[in-house]
Amino acid sequence: MTQSTPKTLIIGASGGIGQAVTKSLSAQGRSLILCGRSHTSLDKMSAGMNSIELLEADITTQEGRAVITNRMQQNDINTLINLAGINEMSAFTTQSPESIERIINTNLTSTILLTHSILAISDKQKNLSIINVGSTLGAIGIPGYVTYCASKFALRGFCQALSRELADTAIKIKYFAPRTTETSMNSDTANAMNQELGNKADSAEHVASQLLDFIKSSADNLHIGWPEKLFVKINGAFPSVVSKSLKKQLPIIQKYID
Repeated sequence: MTQSTPKTLIIGASGGIGQAVTKSLSAQGRSLILCGRSHTSLDKMSAGMNSIELLEADITTQEGRAVITNRMQQNDINTLINLAGINEMSAFTTQSPESIERIINTNLTSTILLTHSILAISDKQKNLSIINVGSTLGAIGIPGYVTYCASKFALRGFCQALSRELADTAIKIKYFAPRTTETSMNSDTANAMNQELGNKADSAEHVASQLLDFIKSSADNLHIGWPEKLFVKINGAFPSVVSKSLKKQLPIIQKYID
């Protein structure tokens, strides 16, 4: 019996990075399963591509996670790229409870629950890579993104701990952290603040290229962007240095978040 071609499942495929990843992998002739909340959006972005399967599912709902898990049971997926995520720039004290809950659920809880369901039906000795896309802000807490930072810090910890727990299996848990990326996720206000602060942003295509190189590597985590990746190391070893630097930027940040 002929084995089916291994497929890559991309959750959040219709987002900026998701579309760039899809185009790159499709150009390489990979068989893809594009997952998102809107079948219409997925259909539109994949027009003209070959070896594409569309899967309408919302990772933030139990029903959506069941759809994804059931598709995983067909045993033809060897790579899962999870790009689902949302953010909101605001002062924490003025952020609504609903917004806090939505960000934590989308960026963290849903990923943990989906991973738990997938592992329950997976053969631990069969190759499977699960790549969760986080953020530089999962290693550096900054004003204006308190809840988002909390969700990405926790996602990074989840990936690290689970990767170590599964170290004697064929399942790989990987964490990829880009810096600010030029996508529609960033509001005009956020873009204006980053410009005034001198923060750089990468194109979705550049991030997708770095992500795909990372997936092929043996590393289990990667931060990209300079000098952000340096700040990650400094913040880990000498957080007070980063705190002093951010305090100097606080008046500008507060102008945009208050």
